[in-house]
Amino acid sequence: MDTKRGETKGRQSAARRLEGAALLAAALGWATAGAQASTNIELILDASGSMYTKLPSGQTRIFTAKAVLSDFISRLPETPGLNVGLRIYGATTSAASPESCTDSKLVLPMKGLDRTALLNTVAVTKPSGATPIAYSLGLAALDFPQDGSRKLVVLVTDGQESCRGDLKASLAAFKTRGIDVDLHVIGIDLGAEAQRSFQGVGTFENATSSGELASALGRAVATVAQPTATLAPVTVNLTSGGAPLPGGPRVSFSSTLGGAATDLANGGGSYTGSLLPGSYVATVVTSGGTQSFSGLNVTAGTPNRFSFEVGVVGAVRLDFTPAQPVAGSVLKVTFSGAPASQGGGKSWIGVAQTTDPDDAYLDYQYVTGATGSVTLNVPAEEIAYELRYHLANPDGSSRVIGRSAPFTPRRIRASLKAPAEVVAGSPVSVTWTGPNNARDYVTIVAKGAAEGSYLDYKYTSAGNPLTLATPVQEGDYELRYASDADGKTQASLPIHLKLAAYSLQAPASAVGGSSFQVKWSGPNNPGEYVTVVKKGAGVGTYTAYFYTRDGNPGSLKLPTEPGDYELRYSTEGVSPNPTLFSQPLTITAPQGNAAYSLQAPASTTGGADIQVGWSGPNNTGDYVTVVKKGADVGSYTDYFYTRNGNPGKLKMPTEPGDYELRYSTEGVSPNPTLFTVPIRVVAANYTLTAPRQAKAGSSIQIKWSGPNNSGEYVTVVKKGADVGTYTQYFYTRDGNPGTLPVPSEPGEYELRYSTEGVSPNPTLFSLPLTVVK
Repeated sequence: MDTKRGETKGRQSAARRLEGAALLAAALGWATAGAQASTNIELILDASGSMYTKLPSGQTRIFTAKAVLSDFISRLPETPGLNVGLRIYGATTSAASPESCTDSKLVLPMKGLDRTALLNTVAVTKPSGATPIAYSLGLAALDFPQDGSRKLVVLVTDGQESCRGDLKASLAAFKTRGIDVDLHVIGIDLGAEAQRSFQGVGTFENATSSGELASALGRAVATVAQPTATLAPVTVNLTSGGAPLPGGPRVSFSSTLGGAATDLANGGGSYTGSLLPGSYVATVVTSGGTQSFSGLNVTAGTPNRFSFEVGVVGAVRLDFTPAQPVAGSVLKVTFSGAPASQGGGKSWIGVAQTTDPDDAYLDYQYVTGATGSVTLNVPAEEIAYELRYHLANPDGSSRVIGRSAPFTPRRIRASLKAPAEVVAGSPVSVTWTGPNNARDYVTIVAKGAAEGSYLDYKYTSAGNPLTLATPVQEGDYELRYASDADGKTQASLPIHLKLAAYSLQAPASAVGGSSFQVKWSGPNNPGEYVTVVKKGAGVGTYTAYFYTRDGNPGSLKLPTEPGDYELRYSTEGVSPNPTLFSQPLTITAPQGNAAYSLQAPASTTGGADIQVGWSGPNNTGDYVTVVKKGADVGSYTDYFYTRNGNPGKLKMPTEPGDYELRYSTEGVSPNPTLFTVPIRVVAANYTLTAPRQAKAGSSIQIKWSGPNNSGEYVTVVKKGADVGTYTQYFYTRDGNPGTLPVPSEPGEYELRYSTEGVSPNPTLFSLPLTVVK
């Protein structure tokens, strides 16, 4: 090649790339102002299993998302105060895992711009699990500092919330911490229903190609980060068999987002040029053919030196079983004859369409050694695929040095069998046939719901037939056989849900706080219950309740506050729990014999036991307690249930002061006070009379004076021991004086007059004691 002509061509190509980048920057709406003094950006990447689904271009969603993110990260400016973090959800568990809805991890905190770590983390991310968006946003609120910095969240997702989280409610976590955040949600090829799920949640855009995704990502950060538009120098050295290759080949770089290739100038074995920062694929054309090197990131402020080994390498042999795998299943792949990775990098085996470029893949696994085996997921489409061995290079790029024979998966047709009509909210048994791949499931959705939608579902691995819970709303629905691998429906069956007959039978009024019997009629589906709430309370509200499965009639503990209420027949499983039937109920104040009162002394000594007479309805859970005057409603110390007799006994606190006796009831939080009377607790007089010194191991006589309330005792402890500590002791009820063994270890001790019933047992009087040999 003519060197001079090559240089000219390289400069012209770079100029065109620069011009194109300028146009792209304008299209993205990048701000002309630099980032603020401190800017925190958190990228949230969807790594759910459906990210393996293909876009209209033929590339998978995850491949496109990773290419665009890598290009974006490469172009971020080295601006002081710019902090970029990365959170990923769905990457560590399968969607069937019990932990799938909490599978969200902050893999890189917002501390500066660690470009290398960001690029490497994006590169190795593998989709696997569910889509816990609301959970991830709630955690993101904790990732940001509570300061005056500009804060931005950019969420890239290919689906709607799959864990029944409330997206709008999740944003409250930011407000709770006093954080003002700008949220941008970028959808990847979302259906209409999924797009609607993000209405009112930040700024939303939907992208169906890498170009649209790049544009949306650019607009999301336009006001806080200006792209690097300065060309970066690139140097490539070629080797063959480890020895430098002086010249002859042609080297060009192409953006992973598309556009014209840029040729590098040949300087006698060292190829140089200038490129806009971004993600690239290099192509090297030699007399022996054309080779591609993918995974290249060009960044500003770094040398961007790459070294490609283009010598002939023995092709790696790739075999697989079964010979014709089932679509959506797994494939065992064995390899042999693999060379050592250049520079210790990670080589990998991927599966791709035979027509895909070398850097494309649908699933992959890293490999080491000359031989070995891995397991890969088989794509769900009945088209030609191949396996590719990617040899890692020292600069992080890779090239394909082995391909398997092509194969076309065979699809096992799925079918479903179930009743044509069932009662809404009841379980339905579904018999299925199909491939029963690891991520296949059966679900119920509204008729015409978008691909990948689901309500209740079961994986086919759970058995056959499967039992699904149906929605409580009547209407036309579909049962679907689908897979987490791509969300596509493999079989569907219409089903109609009809309304069940619901009713409640109970008196129109009842006394507050009483136990109340309610008869019901309904399908008695799992999770159905009856509750009592204030008239007009929000749907899903509940107080006391019983499940219909627990019997008919059921019993409710009514609120104590008089007023207009409703009895509601509701069900769990749909948020908010819908009301299926309601009936009015008037709650009245207790009258006549049900009036509340308490009879007790106006004052008593601390720690004393008193008798408390009471009158009231004696409903289940009614009790009497003693608390500090003005204590919060629901507070209690010592107490007795009214069901245990009249009068009841209470142990008074030992601390003098003004208190209240309260007639209260359980079952409504906080336990309400139904009646109260004041009581004053006065200090009792306590003394101990005993020797001030005693011989170790002996016994001493101790005289005491005090009220001799139940639970009062005398003990000996180390001087300064914690309140409530005790060793040898005698109860005051056992006589006066009492006898105590003296500790066997000499030292300073205390004799303490204490009482049980209040934790820790308080010290009412103490006397020093010296123990000698």
